[in-house]
Formats: sequence, C-alpha cells, structure tokens
Amino acid sequence: MVAATVLVLLAVMALALFLPPFLESQTKSGEMKQAEEVRELFSQLQTELYRMAQGESRTFVFPMAPASFFLYPAGNAATLSFGARWTENDFGRVTYSMATRSYPSYTLVLEGGGVVLEQEGRSLVILPPFLIRTLDLGDNLVRVEVEWIYLVGENVRVSKRGPATLTLQGLEEGYSAWAEDEPNAENVVVDLEGRVEYENAWVGYLQELKEELNAKGLNATVSGLKLTLLGKVTAPGTNDFYYFEHYRKVAVWLA
Repeated sequence: MVAATVLVLLAVMALALFLPPFLESQTKSGEMKQAEEVRELFSQLQTELYRMAQGESRTFVFPMAPASFFLYPAGNAATLSFGARWTENDFGRVTYSMATRSYPSYTLVLEGGGVVLEQEGRSLVILPPFLIRTLDLGDNLVRVEVEWIYLVGENVRVSKRGPATLTLQGLEEGYSAWAEDEPNAENVVVDLEGRVEYENAWVGYLQELKEELNAKGLNATVSGLKLTLLGKVTAPGTNDFYYFEHYRKVAVWLA
C-alpha cells in the first residue's frame, strides 16, 4: 500500500514537472501554425487584388483561434477588421491581430497593395506591392507605371473563435494619367503621405525601392513617405518619362 502511494506521488510529481512545458510547446506550435496559415491567406489576398477584374469576387476563410489541445483551452480569439480613414486618398486596410500566449503576438495588414507585419515592436512590409513598374525605352526614356490600390467598405471589426470570412469584389479600375506619343513627365513623385497607416514600415520599403530604382539609373530620392524619380536626365525642363497612373478600387466585406 505504501509502495503504491509512493508510486502515485512520483507519477503526480513527474506529471507536474513535465506537463506544463509540454503544453507550452504544443500551444506555441499551434499558434505558429495559425500564424503561417494567416500569412499565406494574406499572400493570396494580395495576389487577387492585382488579378481581379471588375465585378469578380473572391472569398477567404480566416482561422480566428488556435486549436485546443486535450483539456488545455485554446488561446485568445483574433480580431479581423476593415478600416478606412475619412481622408481623400486613404488606401483602406484589412487588419488581422492576434494576441498569443507563447508565439510572439502579431498583426498583419493589407494596405496599398502590400502586406505589413507588426511584431515585437517592429513593423515592416513583408510582401511589397507592385507600386512602380519601369521599362527602359532607350535614348534615356523610361516608361513608368504607378499603381494605386484602394480598399473600400464599411468600417467593421470581427472577433470570435469560429472562422471569419472576408470577401473582395472588384469595383473599378482605370488610368488617371496616360502618356500618348510623347514623354509627359519630367519627374515622377509617389507620395504615400495620408494614404497609409503603418508609416514606419512604408518608409523602410520606400528606401529599399529607392535602391532598386537607382540601380537602374533612375536617380530616385526619398524624403519621409515621398519618393521622387528624377530620371536618367536630371537637367530641368526635360520630359524623359512616359508616365502612367493606374488605380483599382476593391470592395471588402467581413462576416
């Protein structure tokens, strides 16, 4: 009887010693798996933004809580939201925020055609937008196309443990600037001021974009959220850009 009691006590002590780290490991693994799944969904969202024609729609299903493990309860429910500020040029954004137990808490944001990750006090553009496309035409002439992506809809916030659905629908697309047979711009200015919310991430992205453009000899500069292309010919008074400005408006619904 005494031996049996000792064995039970040893088993309880072993369980108390090894179970918490095991549960912690399983929790972190589940939260990491959910984060990877959500990141993949944001990648798909970004792809569809640039692919969707007017009138077409796509629906995505988001996991809102990690799976529970045995009797160990699942963690917090995530928050999925759409928001646009009441300014003329705001891009609008889809935001997924998850406060986790073991894996570092994170926020993923789709705005301006790019995906921003905010985690552990830092934010960066992890999936860059197709903001600027360039084509060297020879004779120091360059075709530049800037693409603006606007998300529109009612500001809404969803927080629940069950899956949430997000639907995109292409509303409108067109050109607000178009070059005909002659170069139509001396400089090209891409200004994100007032358009984006995660400014630090976009400043970093514009710095990286500047380096890429300068490698093509386009004499790019960045000041805050404003990128300026001077072109291959920097002398004032010379139009050396065929400048195109394309826009897309995409509706967003959450449920």
